Amino acid sequence: MNAPAAATAALAALALLPATASAKPAVCQRATLEAELVDGRKLTGERIANGQRVSIVRCGDVTADDNTDALFALASGGTAGNTRFGVIEGREDGSPGALVLYKRGYKVGLARRDRRSFEVLQPHYAAADPNCCPSSFRLTRYSWFGNGFSAGKAKKLTGAPRRFYRP
Repeated sequence: MNAPAAATAALAALALLPATASAKPAVCQRATLEAELVDGRKLTGERIANGQRVSIVRCGDVTADDNTDALFALASGGTAGNTRFGVIEGREDGSPGALVLYKRGYKVGLARRDRRSFEVLQPHYAAADPNCCPSSFRLTRYSWFGNGFSAGKAKKLTGAPRRFYRP
C-alpha cells in the first residue's frame, strides 16, 4: 500500500472509533467549566467576552472519590495572569458536580499532586521588584479532607517550574 493510501486507511479507521474514545470528560472541558461558573454566578458572559476565561485545566481526582475532577484557573483578561482558581467535582459519569473551591490569586499556576491534593504557585514580589520579575514564588499545597480543601503552609521557591503554567 502506498503512503497516501495508508494515510487514508488510517484516517478511515479513526473515524470508526466512538466519539468518546478520545474525548475528555465534560468536567474537563473549558466551555463546560465556564458554563458552570456562569450558572454559579462566579463568571458572566460579559467577563468571558473581555478575556476572563478558563485558561488552565488539570483533570484528575483531587477529592479522593475516584472520579475525575477539574482543577482550573481563570485568566484575568489583562496583565495579571490567572487571578482565580478552583475545583469543580466530577461525577461518576464525567459531568460536572459541585464547585468545592474558588479562590483569588495573582499570576496563579496549578499542578495536581495526587488523588487528594494539588499545588498552587504564585509570584512573591519584594518592595522594589517590577511586575515582570518577582524575587521568588510561593508554593501552597491544598489537601482534601472529606468535605473541603485546606491550604498548607506556603513554601518559598526561587523559580517557577514550567509544569505550573503550561496549558
